Order: sequence, then structure tokens, then C-alpha cells
Amino acid sequence: MTSAIEASAPPAPTPGLIASLKPRLWLDHTIGGEVFAALLLTYPAPQVEDVDPANIERTMHGVAASLGLAPRDQGLVDVGERLTVHPGGAILLHFDGAEYALRLPAHQRWAQTIAGFGKVLLAVGLDELSSVASPAEVDEYIEAGGETGRLLVGLARVADSPRTARRAIAARRAGQQGRTR
Repeated sequence: MTSAIEASAPPAPTPGLIASLKPRLWLDHTIGGEVFAALLLTYPAPQVEDVDPANIERTMHGVAASLGLAPRDQGLVDVGERLTVHPGGAILLHFDGAEYALRLPAHQRWAQTIAGFGKVLLAVGLDELSSVASPAEVDEYIEAGGETGRLLVGLARVADSPRTARRAIAARRAGQQGRTR
């Protein structure tokens, strides 16, 4: 039997949704001057057809839930080991409930920063944003999303290896299944 919470829970991201997400990577500085990496995932604005904003919001809530993210006003939650750096430089972002991971664009300095710092500020926007948005438009999106609660955030750790990330995800799944029984 499905509980009301499970029935209203957003679905886990499908391979098609994961492939369509627009990752935006950048480097920033802590108050102490330390460099850290940030990653924003957005739903790309469609080129031709109109989309239902409520459907986009539900979809992106599903993405955020599969990453363990929370509203900014709840603080910066630790969402566990979500990223893996593979030989050859490929960086993958792993989602709960999804068989597939999102391959992030290769940016050497960003990869070096996450390897050194071991953490990434992860954010998911609940509204669509053009795939060709300018840096100023992205900044405006982040500011507006933060002020209106339309940006969900967390602190993701970088796994030592792909195997470690898979184990962490399996442990989270087992814990979630135990709570729903």
C-alpha cells in the first residue's frame, strides 16, 4: 500500500530527464577566501513548444529530492557522496533512484577544485532557464530563486571512487526503503 507521502513524492529522474538537464559550473570563494566549486542544475527552456510551469516545478522537485537537496532557508544540508571523478577527467553526478548519472562538462580548473576541496555547492532551480542564458541572466536566476525559495541547495561530497559512490547511494536507498515499510 502506498502512503500519501509516497503518492505525492516526485518521481526519480529518468535517463531522458537526466540527459536534458543543463548543468552550470563555476568557482567562487568562501568568506575565508577559499575557492570552492558550485553546480546549478536547471530545466532548459524549450525551443519550440510551450511547457507547463507546474510540470517543470514538479519535475525539478523530483531532481532535487533525488539529490537530497532542501530549501536554502533550512541551511546547507550535507547530501553525501554525489560526485565521482573518473580516470580521463570525466565527472559524474549521481542521483538516488536513478540507474544513470549526469556527466558534467569537463573543466580542468573546476575538476581540480572539487578534487582538492572535496565538496561542491549543489543547487537545483525549480524554473526553466534558457540553455544559452548569459552569466548575468544566470546570476539573476540564482538571486531571484534564492529570495523566493525556488532554489534548492545542498553540499555534495566527492567520492574517493565510483565504487564508493555506488555504495553510498545503495546505503541511502536501503535506508529509505526501511523507513517506508
